Amino acid sequence: MLFLLYCLLFYFGASLASGLFLCAERLANKQSVIRPRSHCVSCQHLLPWWQLFPLFSYLGLHRRCYYCQAPISMATWWAEIIGGGLAIFIWLTTSTTSELLSTGWLFTGLFLFSWIDIQQQILLPQLFIPWLLTLLLLQATTPHLLAAILLTCCLGLFAYYSHGLGSGDVELLAGLTLLYGLSVSSRILLYGCLLALLGYPLLRKPRLPFIPYLSLGVWLYYLI
Repeated sequence: MLFLLYCLLFYFGASLASGLFLCAERLANKQSVIRPRSHCVSCQHLLPWWQLFPLFSYLGLHRRCYYCQAPISMATWWAEIIGGGLAIFIWLTTSTTSELLSTGWLFTGLFLFSWIDIQQQILLPQLFIPWLLTLLLLQATTPHLLAAILLTCCLGLFAYYSHGLGSGDVELLAGLTLLYGLSVSSRILLYGCLLALLGYPLLRKPRLPFIPYLSLGVWLYYLI
């Protein structure tokens, strides 16, 4: 029964991640997340229901569109695997319903922001602000307002003069500081920087999307 529960959790997370990945792609390209429904980006053919099963459809179609044989991005499949793993991680690391909701909402937002940042290197305020306000309500703790203001000023100046951080990176860190305090956000920033140093030689991009590394830093903080 426990194995079946984990399988269901994994597939639920993979399904949610599949939808979030699609939303990230469309929002990054300023498209509607509702219409048109799922289609091949190469031939624009609408996808029937049997091609929309997370994880299995990608493998069953042999990583290519059924109609035009254009390759399907492997990023979609990896996003679904990450989502499934996160679902199990959240389930195992929370003990109450309120913790489950707040942690789930935290990583749902970070997952979405990360994929948008990878594609466009932006943090959309229309997504970030409701996400942050909802987290504040779910956690029902006193916001670390002074610490968030201090960190925003320091990192804002650093970003302005060094061009080493983007405004979205500063906003996310300020939001995390508002939620958890300066000590926790400093650890998350340290983890993110270390991971970015490890990832830079592999990606070799002139401008590195940093929100995914900050999100991994949050995951490491919960893990450690």
